[in-house]
Order: sequence, then structure tokens, then C-alpha cells
Amino acid sequence: MADDREKRERKKMYLTVADLSTMGFAMVASIVLGLIGGFYLDQYLGTEPIFTFILLFGGIMAGFRMMYKTYMRFFSEEKSSEKHK
Repeated sequence: MADDREKRERKKMYLTVADLSTMGFAMVASIVLGLIGGFYLDQYLGTEPIFTFILLFGGIMAGFRMMYKTYMRFFSEEKSSEKHK
């Protein structure tokens, strides 16, 4: 019985680490996608830095939003598991 509990705790830890490790990738990916999208849109429309800055800012905001949601989910799960102990 203790062995099952230990396996569940270990699995939960691995899932948490995997979830938290994706935050860096998600942040970089959203910024790069915003930058590339803005650059190509500016090239297509001939509006040099306008859409690059707008979509870059949007990518940064999207990255921080994903990071915030992941942190909040992580800490809410941690608090609920502490209450059950």
C-alpha cells in the first residue's frame, strides 16, 4: 500500500516537473511567433515596425499569461494536497 502511494507521488512529481519545464518553451515560442508574424505582416503591408511591435508585445503578454496560469495551477494543486494530509 505504501508502495502504491510512493509511485503515485513520484508520478505526480514527474508530471509537475514536465508541466513547469514547458513554461520556458511556451514563453520563447509565443514571443518568436509574434515577432515573425509581425515582421512578415509588416513586409507584406509595407508598415515597417508597427505590426512587429504590436505582435511582439502580444507574444510577450501571451507568454506571461501562460506562465501565470501554469504557476497558479501548480500552487493551487499544492495547496489542495497539503489540506488532504
